[in-house]
Amino acid sequence: MALDHFRTTQLQLGEAVSGRSITAFSPPGIAIEAAKYPVLMAGVLASTEASEYLSIFDHPEAWMGLDREAVISMRRRLYKFTVAVDARRLEPSDIVQALQTIALSVSPVAIEIETSNLPQKNLHPLGGQLPTGSEVEISALDIISKPEISRVAKQITTLDVPASEAAWKLLDYDYTLDQVVRMMSVGLLGRLDNRRFVPTRGAYKAVIDAYVSRVLMELSDKPISDSFRVARSEFYGENFAIFSQPGEPRVDYFRIERTPKGFERDVSLEGAKNITIDSKTSVYADNARFSTYRDLVKQGESAHVSIFHYARNNANNILGPWVVRAGVKAALNSDQFFFDTQETAVGVLDSILSPHINIWTKKESLLDEFGGEFKTIEN
Repeated sequence: MALDHFRTTQLQLGEAVSGRSITAFSPPGIAIEAAKYPVLMAGVLASTEASEYLSIFDHPEAWMGLDREAVISMRRRLYKFTVAVDARRLEPSDIVQALQTIALSVSPVAIEIETSNLPQKNLHPLGGQLPTGSEVEISALDIISKPEISRVAKQITTLDVPASEAAWKLLDYDYTLDQVVRMMSVGLLGRLDNRRFVPTRGAYKAVIDAYVSRVLMELSDKPISDSFRVARSEFYGENFAIFSQPGEPRVDYFRIERTPKGFERDVSLEGAKNITIDSKTSVYADNARFSTYRDLVKQGESAHVSIFHYARNNANNILGPWVVRAGVKAALNSDQFFFDTQETAVGVLDSILSPHINIWTKKESLLDEFGGEFKTIEN
């Protein structure tokens, strides 16, 4: 369904305002980007218009069932109000405190900002993350509502423990990946003396890696699956097929992408050594692994999982790796097929894969059929 379709797709701002305070509303949302370290550009994602749906604008866990246009519309409405901060010294202190409060909030936050320009709404990619609306430089940021801050999150963020341990605790309390990443981005996790602001993209990598390491330890004493599973989903026009078989915990990610120049295939094999690194596939594989390992923990068993992702809709590139995380989750939450033998399971996998399974498993087939480029990616 399309969310708030008529109101969100027809919005246009009038004349730009100049030299005055503006009230905006954050879902809450934070985006930290690299500049020239230790200087980082810290952004608050906020809309200048109140909406009853605001709380899900930067909450991907609530997007299942929404169509692509609704997600794009929400993200376009979120200006990225940015200000420079010193990542090491955590200054200016008033801005840092406001950003940390917003990151801790579990409900929308009203803010007042000062800026000399407010451009029209446009959608801008954000390098391996979800896109945002237009970027706006601000000179002041104040919170003018009372944020709702969980006592659990407040307590965990005051602990003098490694960032990985704090991230585990938050995820154990059912905080979403995106919420934990926000806290890490604004220096709320880690040893007290070592806390820093970090770019949001790097925070995603750190939190996912920490989670996977923890899960691998937890699964070490769990039983190994005694069956073969096949699952599939179609998400925003992209195909996901998942093959699970008995074995030590491992998640491999295979991707074939349709591009204007033809087809390209990339592979991320967990634990592989001495191989070429492709940043896009690495980021996508991280998100695929996060969804998969969460499912293995829920199932309480170890398995070797292979994910086949056919990225045939280039329009989804603007949404970054979230599409992979959501597509894998959708497949794992679907009605799955269970088999006693590998032969039967592979036969079913072959029948649902697109392109044919030979294209995924043999380098020669891919090169002969499509003239694509073969890469292997390490996690």
